Amino acid sequence: MPTLPPVSHSAVPDATLTVSRAHRIMQDHKHCPITVCPAKAQARGKLIVAGKLVPADAPHVGS
Repeated sequence: MPTLPPVSHSAVPDATLTVSRAHRIMQDHKHCPITVCPAKAQARGKLIVAGKLVPADAPHVGS
């Protein structure tokens, strides 16, 4: 089932951004370019700091 596009692309207050909410933002903004969507960029940063996302430019370990 298709979802509606996000209404706002503004970053959220840091105090309210949980890892769970960051995951949801990444899903809701999957079609947004990271370079122009503050909400997606903020969520990505949160997931990286939490160790839930490893950027592609970082070395990978394992098979």
